[in-house]
Amino acid sequence: MMKKLLMICISLGSLLTVYGQNLAITGSVTDQNGVPLPGTSIVEKGTSNGSVTSFDGNFNITVSNSDATLVVSYIGYKTLEIPVNGQANIQIKLEEDSAQLDEVVVVGYGQTKSKDLTGSVKVIGANDFNKGINNSPGQLLQGKISGVNVTSGSGEPGSAIDINIRGVNTVRGDGNPLFVVDGVPLDGGSSSSESIPGLGATRSRSPLNFLNPQDIESITVLKDASATAIYGTRASNGVVIIQTKKGKQGKPTVTLGTSLGVATVAREIDLLNANEYREQTARLAAIVGRDPNSYIDAANANTNWQDEIYQTALTQNYNFGFSGGSEKTNYNVSIGYLDQEGLVKTTGHEKVNGRINIGTSALDDRLKLQLNLTAADLTDESQATGGSASSDGNLITSALRANPTAAPRDENGNLVTRTGATDNPVSFFDLYRDRAESKRLLANLSATYTILEGLDYKVNLAYENADTDRYIRVFSNADNGGSIDTDQVTLVSREDSNKLIENYFTYAKEYEKLNFDILLGHSYQVFNNKDVRIRRDDFSTTEIDPIYNLGIAQGNAIIGSSNTERKLQSFFGRVNANILDKYLITASLRADGSSVFGKNNRYGYFPSAAFGWKIIEEEFLKDSNVFSNLKLRLGWGQTGNQAVPVRVTQPSYNISFDNSFTFNGTTVVNGLGITRTPNPDLKWEVTEQFNVGLDWAILNGRVSGTIDYFDKTTTDLFLEVSAAAPASVNTVFVNSDAKIINNGFEFGVDANIIRSNDFTLDFGGNISFLNNTIEGLDTDIYVGGISGPGASGETSSIFTNGESAGSFYLYKFDGFDADGNESLSETRQIVGDALPKTIYGFNINASYKNFDLALNFNGVGGVDIFNNTARAYSSAASLAQNGNNIYRAYLDVNENPLVAPVSSSRYIENGAFLRLNNATLGWNIPDAYFASNLRLYLTGQNLFAITDYSGYDPEVNTAGGNTYGVDFSAYPRPRTIILGLDLSF
Repeated sequence: MMKKLLMICISLGSLLTVYGQNLAITGSVTDQNGVPLPGTSIVEKGTSNGSVTSFDGNFNITVSNSDATLVVSYIGYKTLEIPVNGQANIQIKLEEDSAQLDEVVVVGYGQTKSKDLTGSVKVIGANDFNKGINNSPGQLLQGKISGVNVTSGSGEPGSAIDINIRGVNTVRGDGNPLFVVDGVPLDGGSSSSESIPGLGATRSRSPLNFLNPQDIESITVLKDASATAIYGTRASNGVVIIQTKKGKQGKPTVTLGTSLGVATVAREIDLLNANEYREQTARLAAIVGRDPNSYIDAANANTNWQDEIYQTALTQNYNFGFSGGSEKTNYNVSIGYLDQEGLVKTTGHEKVNGRINIGTSALDDRLKLQLNLTAADLTDESQATGGSASSDGNLITSALRANPTAAPRDENGNLVTRTGATDNPVSFFDLYRDRAESKRLLANLSATYTILEGLDYKVNLAYENADTDRYIRVFSNADNGGSIDTDQVTLVSREDSNKLIENYFTYAKEYEKLNFDILLGHSYQVFNNKDVRIRRDDFSTTEIDPIYNLGIAQGNAIIGSSNTERKLQSFFGRVNANILDKYLITASLRADGSSVFGKNNRYGYFPSAAFGWKIIEEEFLKDSNVFSNLKLRLGWGQTGNQAVPVRVTQPSYNISFDNSFTFNGTTVVNGLGITRTPNPDLKWEVTEQFNVGLDWAILNGRVSGTIDYFDKTTTDLFLEVSAAAPASVNTVFVNSDAKIINNGFEFGVDANIIRSNDFTLDFGGNISFLNNTIEGLDTDIYVGGISGPGASGETSSIFTNGESAGSFYLYKFDGFDADGNESLSETRQIVGDALPKTIYGFNINASYKNFDLALNFNGVGGVDIFNNTARAYSSAASLAQNGNNIYRAYLDVNENPLVAPVSSSRYIENGAFLRLNNATLGWNIPDAYFASNLRLYLTGQNLFAITDYSGYDPEVNTAGGNTYGVDFSAYPRPRTIILGLDLSF
């Protein structure tokens, strides 16, 4: 009996224990006003046991014991930890977390809270950057920000990136914004390309190549004039502020990262294959009176010349970082190495970079010191792939038009010289060498001293330097029937420097109903650019590398040099006021004095004003069940542009036979001739911009966005025109009465769609609608010289009243007539627009437990491309008369092969596209005993692009300068797959 009783007691005890270990809980979650919070995460602390609130805020969860703790979290609200204490029903109220709105945003010469911004400003943090191999910080932003169009005219490693913010503002120069790195405004110009006679030019390089994207903490884009006017004359195209990573208080952290990338040509141009080439030349031979067999090379091969010049390119990337800090000092040190092969054989980009950021404080934290030091050693190996080739073409155009029945090598394995009408494309790898080595340094030291409470003085000293040595050698192949007549060697030595000193005071004061801060400062910056170029031709031997002794050349020496200096002195001030935490006022003024202008207009003055209204703080909306943020922004301001050559206010001369004088009837002495007339009244281009915007958030911040309308007008446009009689042969820079108008709408949205214990899903998207118009020109301006055969002196584009700055001006093509001739308009006319009407991008981010997926798409619409490569080489006449291969898209059996094509809208193509720009799948490996964080990831870049364009890629512009949307011999963009590993401990 006792035995049975004991068993019953044990059983009852077990049941009680089980009951004590499991407790079913119900409840609800609301905000402080009792509004339900659907989708709130409820997790038993220390376990993966969790639940999510329903649409009406209710939840149920079974915890392991009555002493468990619930962790309650919801986006935009403070996370709570609630002890269960045996409760079966728990009512929870969450407090709004203003941390996101209180996020500090770096703006010009200071910082402010996100909720207090009055201008159109967007910040992208390191977690939101595009992943993978990014040569320039601009690529980190692609598709991320409304109104910002990031493009690359070339897929060559290290090539320049164009960042266009809210349209084109000038008829001169590029539209890139001002770049500010750790408080230092950079010079910003791309390194120059070199044009080699008969071979075209290599690509320009990005001025930001010295930065390692892994070192960047955040990028802030200032879009409207109320935000950019504090930078004055250089801010008409917007401002991009780059902050590198700083150390944080805590134990030292070591980070290591490595990745291996494999790149291939995303898509080849669809040319005739060898069999199609035989068929088409046989058809055309009778028309042009040529033997069909004369087109077929003796090798009778089936060669894909694109495969011959492109390769599967490998990229290695290694990064090391060491950071930490104490209460007084923080540090962040990094070293990076990048070795990137190009798609074109023998091209590539190598970079070694290091960075040291150290911050410390003294004198009871009244004195703060910050040192930022970045150094890089870059090496670029290039080929003659640029867009200024002569009729002989360059590497890429040679491959596109080479005879597919020819072979690169003969039966003995030796390279052949010619492949029909062009040099053997493969021979370029032996005939051309181009190597540039550059050493870059950016250093700045700042000291901030608190004079008294709220009043700080800051001095910032900076020095930037770039030394570049470039060696270009071209070997002659004339003895073997090639087009290169003589050996050539070009040496270029260039030095660019940037020196800066800034002093400014800030004063901030808080009252019960008013907070304000004041900025007053002075800046002095000097830019020096100098280079020496030497070219020698016709070397007596190829056994000795001419770099060791240019004196062995037989030809004349061609020597050139330049040395320029630009000085900028500035005074600036700004006032920010916050009234009742509802009404925000910002006003700024900058006075810039530039040495590039004459004494009559040396200084320019650039004001701005902005107003913000936190509608959400008004009584009628403060307790809204719909909006969690609603703020109206109004902004106005003026910015400037000083992009004219140095010394335009002084006359320039050259030695000219036209100004010669004969002494004694026989001795002729050349005289000086004026090439540019000075204009002491030349002044700044001024861009005036108005912006109205709305920041909003609903569902307690889970869905947020911005809406902006902007209207900006640039006046006093720089033009270089012929000087007045009698000196009609020289030019003068003037300010035109014309203006360029840009306006448009921008929309951005971010949504936290799903938030559960194991799964999250976020979406971010933006779209911009842009319009560009020129008004007030006295005469049309023709731009965009067309490269390649059959286009001497022709232009592709025009600046004319009532049209866009990207307007193509060509004959209108309307098919072929009965005789196979092109049916064209009598005169040239507007046939397309290279500036996109629509720019958009969207991002999808998902995570499940330790796995995450990030997708980034971007695209443009309402844009055209002038396919100049097809114009130059893809016509029936080019195929029939010269034996050039052609695009399949431009093959038309009705075309008369006896007549050369005209530059017309026949070669204007739709440039719209949608691209999967970046896709990353990551795995955060748990329980890595040797590391605090271990992450393995797989990234794909440029995985696909949906487009109707027949060239390599619709994101293209090889013309540069003030011409847009022209494709001639573009270096293709790669499709890259990257496997990487990051760890920290």
